[in-house]
Amino acid sequence: MVDEFLGDTPRAAEWRALRQALLDRRRGLRGQRAGEADPAAQAALDTQIAGLSRQIGTLETEEVVAKFVEDSVRASLARAPHL
Repeated sequence: MVDEFLGDTPRAAEWRALRQALLDRRRGLRGQRAGEADPAAQAALDTQIAGLSRQIGTLETEEVVAKFVEDSVRASLARAPHL
């Protein structure tokens, strides 16, 4: 029933999975950066890490909003009179 209200909007679990993939990628880049001696390569990795961090924040916000909407729909359905 929740899916009918959300339509094509991704569910919170989907946002969470996308965010987790980026967290894993960022963790890998941080490990790569820790082993990098070249300052130019470090700077390039820092740029990638910063970009991923922004994307992770955005996905976290989307996840929280989607969870709120899903919970609101469930609560509304639970309170709705059954016909």
